Amino acid sequence: MGSKGANKEFDYNLIKVLDAVISSGNAAKAAKKLSVTPAAISLALTRLQGFYPDELFIRGKDGLIPTAKAVEIHHSFRQVMALINNTFIEEQPHRHGTEISVLGGEIVESYYLSQLNHDDVFARFAISHFSGRNMPLTEMKELLLTGECDLVIGMEPLVDAAVEFQLIDTFKHYVCICSEQNLLAELSQLSLHHFYSAHHAVYQSGIFSSTVFSERSLLGDDALYKGTRIQGYRGDSISGIISIVERTSLIATLPLKLALFFKNQRRYTIKMVQPPPELTLRPLSIYASWNRNSHKRKETDELVTMLHALSSFRR
Repeated sequence: MGSKGANKEFDYNLIKVLDAVISSGNAAKAAKKLSVTPAAISLALTRLQGFYPDELFIRGKDGLIPTAKAVEIHHSFRQVMALINNTFIEEQPHRHGTEISVLGGEIVESYYLSQLNHDDVFARFAISHFSGRNMPLTEMKELLLTGECDLVIGMEPLVDAAVEFQLIDTFKHYVCICSEQNLLAELSQLSLHHFYSAHHAVYQSGIFSSTVFSERSLLGDDALYKGTRIQGYRGDSISGIISIVERTSLIATLPLKLALFFKNQRRYTIKMVQPPPELTLRPLSIYASWNRNSHKRKETDELVTMLHALSSFRR
C-alpha cells in the first residue's frame, strides 16, 4: 500500500510552508514570514494534508498545533532543506554578522535557540543548527576541531586539550505530564502504583543512547519497591513526546523547566503532576563545547553566555 499522496504530483513549495508554520509557532506568523495571507497558509496546509493519511495539525484554543507526525515530517523536510542550501554555500553573498553553526539535538533548537527570538542575536549572528542525532562524540569533536561546526551542545562535554566547555544548564526538578482528559490529571501527585501501572512515553536522544534517566538510578536504595516502567512509546523528539501525551492516555516524566516551557510558551494542553515521592531522579546536565582556538571564539563565547543566562533565568 502506498501513501495517500503517492500518485499525486507533490508541490515542493509546501515544504517551506510547513517549516514556516512549525518554526514560527502559528499560521499568522508564518504568513508574515512568507509575505502571504493567512488564508494562503491555511490553503497550503490543506493541500499538504492531502498527501498524508495521518492528521498533521489539530486545532487548539491558540491556533493550529502540529501532531507528532507533522513534527516527524518537518524534521525530514529540514534535513532536505539543509542539503539544498549547502549546494549554494560557495555562491552565497557575505551576510552581515558572524555565521555560527551549532550541532545538537532537537531540544537545542526547540528549547534553547527558540528562546533567543526576543534578542537581537539573529541580527548580529547568522546561526545554523544541525542535528547531532546518533552522532558519536568522537565525530562531534572532529567537526569542532576542523572548523566544520562552531558549537556543540549536549548532555556530555567534549573533553580535549583544544576544546573548551561550559555547563550551561542543569535540570534538577522533574514532573510527570499527562493529557487534561487523563484521570491522573485530577491528582496533585502520583503514587508508585499510578506510576508503574501507566504506560509511558519515553524520551531517548538517540537509538543507542540511554533514556533521560536509567531504571537503575530511578529509585533510591531504601525504596521498598523497585519496578520498571511500561514503555508505550519511545521517541527522540521532545515536542513529539509531548504531542503524543497530549492526545493519548500515556504519561511522561520530563524536567520541570521543559514542561513549563512547552505548556506556557508552546501552548500544549498538558497537566503537570508531581512524581511519586519515592522516586530519585538524577540531575541532567547540558554542556556547550567549542574550539578554544577558533577565530570565532569571541562570538561563540557571547552566544554561550546568552544561553547560560537564559537557563539561569528559567529555574
